[in-house]
Amino acid sequence: MYKKITETLQKLAQSPYSLFAVLLFICILAYGLNIPWMGFYWDDWPWIWFSHVLGPEGMLQIDVEHRPISGVVLWVGTLLSGENPLGWQIYNFVLRLLGALALGWALKKIWPQHRAQITWATLLFLIYPGFGQQFVAVNNSRHLFPLITFFLSIGLMVEGTRNKKRYWLFTSLALLLSLITMFTTEYYYGLELIRPVILWLLIRRDEKQFSQTILPTIKTWLPYLIPLLGIFIWRYTISKGVNYQITLFNELGSSPDLSILQLLWAGIQDIFTAGIGAWFTAFDLPDPALFGVRSRLYYLGIVLVSAVSVLLYFIFLHRENDQEKLWGQEALILGVSALVISPIPFWVTGLDPKLSFPDDRLNLPMIFGACLLLTAFLDLIFKRDSYKVLLLSIIIGFSVGSHNQNAINYRRDWKYQIAFFQQLTTRIPDLQADTAILVNELPNNRSTDNSLAAPLNWTYTPDYSTGNMPLNMYYIELRFGREETSLENTPLSGVYRFFPYESSPVQILVIYHRPPACLRIMDAQRHHYYPLLPSYVKDVLPYSHPERIITEADSPAVLPDILARYHQPQNWCYYFEKADLARQREDWKQVAELGDIAFPLDDSPNHASERVPFIEGYAHVGRWERAEELTFEALEINQFMGPMLCEAWERIEAGTSPSTERDTILEKINNQLDCSLY
Repeated sequence: MYKKITETLQKLAQSPYSLFAVLLFICILAYGLNIPWMGFYWDDWPWIWFSHVLGPEGMLQIDVEHRPISGVVLWVGTLLSGENPLGWQIYNFVLRLLGALALGWALKKIWPQHRAQITWATLLFLIYPGFGQQFVAVNNSRHLFPLITFFLSIGLMVEGTRNKKRYWLFTSLALLLSLITMFTTEYYYGLELIRPVILWLLIRRDEKQFSQTILPTIKTWLPYLIPLLGIFIWRYTISKGVNYQITLFNELGSSPDLSILQLLWAGIQDIFTAGIGAWFTAFDLPDPALFGVRSRLYYLGIVLVSAVSVLLYFIFLHRENDQEKLWGQEALILGVSALVISPIPFWVTGLDPKLSFPDDRLNLPMIFGACLLLTAFLDLIFKRDSYKVLLLSIIIGFSVGSHNQNAINYRRDWKYQIAFFQQLTTRIPDLQADTAILVNELPNNRSTDNSLAAPLNWTYTPDYSTGNMPLNMYYIELRFGREETSLENTPLSGVYRFFPYESSPVQILVIYHRPPACLRIMDAQRHHYYPLLPSYVKDVLPYSHPERIITEADSPAVLPDILARYHQPQNWCYYFEKADLARQREDWKQVAELGDIAFPLDDSPNHASERVPFIEGYAHVGRWERAEELTFEALEINQFMGPMLCEAWERIEAGTSPSTERDTILEKINNQLDCSLY
């Protein structure tokens, strides 16, 4: 029985389709389990909004000046997925899987006798932990797609060197795919320089003397070198008018000696980080402060299933030992070469690859070299296969676990975005056109103000099609700095890719949101004493104009379907936002009624200041004892609330009629809070 099972497993592992099956299984474990709960992030939002405003054809115009085919990838994704995040996640998932399959096919062409090592490298490529933007599906689809065309081009190039009768057929197809790759993104310009290394390795197997390999290598590379030079010249020519301008020559011109040393050191750091350091991040265990017991058990289960599955596959995978040492040497040469040259496009444009968002996208070209380097290193260092496959299985298992940790963070980020816009539309039924929203840097670190400007406009101006973009969002600290902020002479204008935007300091609305506290519309008259308010937010309070909110909107804002499909919980923040809106309308009866619903929920306020609108509401409807009770509750929660509470009671005194009960409570509060000091 045992022998029969073993033979069956070995037969399955030897199947020509086994690599695809294993890659699909691991890809699902790493990226597929969480995609139903993913959304849009970072540059996903602008691209999807442009498609919504301009139609799918609008995607074709994105980066058309320097990435002519990039928009085509986005256009195809739009035709397949529309505005559905799940569709885009599946689209990106398929591209990631096809990229790994294309790599495996190309490596098979280079080393046809080394199936096991090719399998190792391909699996490592698929789950490389240094790239964590798989779920930024819209934007990164155009960076993952070229990996498919690049590796197919490499495989066809190798096939062309072996098949002399069809040399020009394979070479022509390889050139076409190479051009598609480079016209889609500049990320892989550096990797194009790996071609002569591959050709040299192939020629070197027949010509043992180094001097006899140089000219044949150059001759074979020439059909690829000429268009590559043309692409380089074209990209340099347009560089001053597009994103990612070439800055290398300016840096070298200012201080050549120092700049060269700095560039060399930065390059070494980038290579080490992407090629070696990235693998160690796979072993970062979930932080108990951020991940509960269930999440940690889920993580361990994913790691175990992944590691055991690939270990069994490796055990039953037949391995050829012919020229094993030669393979390790060649893979090492190719891996190191790829690591060294692949970051060139980023170095010349002043970009710095990192392991953290958003710069981890710059590690994409270095995955090829990093995976070959690790595979070659293990194959050369360890003599026994059992050690190699065990260590590889552990690395793959923890890398899959790392991607699941990352996926949970993306899911949380999406939930935050939903909650933010739900609170925003509850508090702001509509907004006057040309409003500039200034906000503290929000905790959803996978989207910026520039990103969120797209769903902001989508929500409040769903029929917008052309002309001045109605709304914009600015992170205060990011755009204006931490120093004392003066907006008097600060232009609030620009171009949002296709659409102009223009506002002024008298058209600003300031928002503050620090979860778990509720979203706040800031007002200099009401929030000057807001406890622990960051100074850079306090500096812009005088520019906030809550009157730009249309409190009695004929057609209140409705969230786009992307966000509206999620149920809005009627929790504390929901009732707080409605009460704060009613307070702005001076509908004190509704404020009190909402307070009667909100407080019994036992969903206690997250910030003491959130009691203030209810204090004012209860006072204005004559429920003085309840207003007094909430006042001292707020002070008990936060001892710094005194000035803000005193300010609130000054407004109450000015807006209500004298009475014995009112005057008694006012005197008590003024005495106990020392309101005369403020």
